[in-house]
Amino acid sequence: MDFSGYIARRYLRSRRHSRFLSRGSFTAVTGIAIGVMVLNITLAVMNGFHAEMRRTFVENMPMISVITSEPEGFLELGRTMDLIGAVPEVTGVAPFIRQEVLVSAARNLGPPRPQAGVTWGVDPDLVDEVQPLSRYLVPEPAILASLAGGETPRAILGVDLANNLYTAIGDTVILTSVNGEIDLADIQAVSGKFVVSGYFDTGMYEFDSRFVYTGLDAGRAFFGYAPGGASMIGVKVADVMRADRVADAIVDALGPRFHATDWMALNQNLFQWIKLEKIIMALLLGMIILIAGFNIIGILTMMVGERRREIGILLAMGVQRRHVMGIFLLNALWLGAIGVGIGCGLGLAGIWYLDAHGISLPGDVYFVETVPVLLQWLDFLLVAGVSLVMAVLAGLWPSWEASNLKPMEIIRYT
Repeated sequence: MDFSGYIARRYLRSRRHSRFLSRGSFTAVTGIAIGVMVLNITLAVMNGFHAEMRRTFVENMPMISVITSEPEGFLELGRTMDLIGAVPEVTGVAPFIRQEVLVSAARNLGPPRPQAGVTWGVDPDLVDEVQPLSRYLVPEPAILASLAGGETPRAILGVDLANNLYTAIGDTVILTSVNGEIDLADIQAVSGKFVVSGYFDTGMYEFDSRFVYTGLDAGRAFFGYAPGGASMIGVKVADVMRADRVADAIVDALGPRFHATDWMALNQNLFQWIKLEKIIMALLLGMIILIAGFNIIGILTMMVGERRREIGILLAMGVQRRHVMGIFLLNALWLGAIGVGIGCGLGLAGIWYLDAHGISLPGDVYFVETVPVLLQWLDFLLVAGVSLVMAVLAGLWPSWEASNLKPMEIIRYT
């Protein structure tokens, strides 16, 4: 193989009168480098979106949501929470009251503009055991304690929802919902006043523009739940990727009247779409590398044509055909390796730039404010490996053609 490597290095240096090979080699290397760079950056961005979306649902919603088939909700709340807490891998349990509402506030000019929202009744002493709500509170985490009581119920609004309603701390908002049995012939809405005690800012528009947090007792009184009751129990587990197994264990511990849904099942279609999109993007962008592979085929074919006499002399001198084939396979491998190396370097630089400086995104369109990136070395190795394999495969036909040349006919007619 040392002989093949020596000749391969000589053949990569094009003759003076034929600049096509050197230009073609540059084109092939550039094509592979661009394909590898774009594919690595795209995969890192999609991994970032996937990770941010997973973090969004894990940190702003319970990992496991437990509900009951009873219309009154959980009546034996304490006993049920104790049973859930005894399940292995459960690290936190908290009661919730979740209900869709309309949120409105008085305006200086024009009529109120109600906003669709989701109200979460939470226990200030337990909610952080399930989701880190206090981490995102503005102006300070201490405002969470204000939800515990008071003559007028308190509420914490998402920053985008507060901006849409033009409300400040101390203003009053009105929550409107429908309680009890719904009779289409006589639908009656129930409204309640809540004083804004602060905001929460997760950076995720879908949550910051819809969620309203209030105290558990205030939620019970407003939505008509019994004292000590709840509509849902949130659960936190030690390993977020084992939430589905823990959910099954919770159902086994509680009985058939209860149902537990983990965050992955709740957003199954969304995460499957992300995985499918990642595969499709990888295939589409991989076409760039494939086109560069065809360039390698053309370059090596031209090289075989230009070096026919030299190849014939080598074969006539007794050089084995597998060594001749190895010459052009090494050329294909080296062209691919140079392109992959440059592409990986440029890809790392692009990922670093996106991570350090970021590109702003409209928050009302995406659930993040900047383009997220997450480097996964397995993706890098996979892209590099597949690209090198494609480069070597591209060199198979020209190298086989060179190894099967007939030396006597070449020397006779050239």
